Amino acid sequence: MLDVRRLQVFLAVAEEGSVTAAAQRLYLTQSAVSQQVQALERELDVPLLRRVARGVRLTPAGAALAAHAKDLFGRLTTVEEEIRSFADGSREVRLGAFASAGVELLPLALRTFRARRPDVRVLLNSVHADDPPVGLREGRFHALLTWEYDFAPQPADPGLAPWHLADDPLRAVVPADHPLAGRHEVALSELAAERWVVRAHRAPYADAYETMCRIAGFEPAVAFTTDDYQSLQGLVAAGMGVSLAPALSLFPHREDIAVLRVAAPAPARRVSALTLTAPGPGTPLRDLLDILADTARDLLTGH
Repeated sequence: MLDVRRLQVFLAVAEEGSVTAAAQRLYLTQSAVSQQVQALERELDVPLLRRVARGVRLTPAGAALAAHAKDLFGRLTTVEEEIRSFADGSREVRLGAFASAGVELLPLALRTFRARRPDVRVLLNSVHADDPPVGLREGRFHALLTWEYDFAPQPADPGLAPWHLADDPLRAVVPADHPLAGRHEVALSELAAERWVVRAHRAPYADAYETMCRIAGFEPAVAFTTDDYQSLQGLVAAGMGVSLAPALSLFPHREDIAVLRVAAPAPARRVSALTLTAPGPGTPLRDLLDILADTARDLLTGH
């Protein structure tokens, strides 16, 4: 019988691509991680890893074991939730979500969910949308809210089940006294001569604003970079430049800015939930995801 703890350590090494990164993720020493992997190799009598210049590489046997391990831990999480559902008292759903989902989408959705499922508690944690989904595989989350830009979609993870929630269009944000402020819609190219306030992103979207503007045919003159959409609104209101922001991040927006639709082809974020396995109808997680999708649709329709 395979040792589950050793299998967890091995999967962390496989996902991180190095013993050092796996040790940091698991809060273990590098020596302890190496010993666990070596013990697993002795147990199976086959090499699982090869050391390379920058980390490790899976052998064919290691790649096969990693794939099975992902599936195994996904199934264990599902089993755990099913068995817990028989217990007395309240159940819980553990949700990881990116910051701008907490502006309006999550508060409204969770209020509806609490009214519909008062027996279920939701534990919410903030995560970056581009963080690796290790929390899912380690059982810390039942679902992760994430997003990707439609102009640069990321490769799908075959070990996860995506649940599409909404297509969140980007809106043009200009000062309230801007010449275009009275318009309902603006072409992105009409902002080519403006100074720009941009939201900082991590890889793979570090140049997201530049990419969107280049698609529209110009290079943006970036005046300010900020870490959140609230500061972005403030800088635009102060006349520091114009910007783009996802519609779901603009609830509520300030009275000293104007929010305009972007003419087609308008960039958008694809907002999804990631789970290990597709939640079945009637389960708390499925109810929560359905409510999130309905709430996002209502917000975007009324925006």
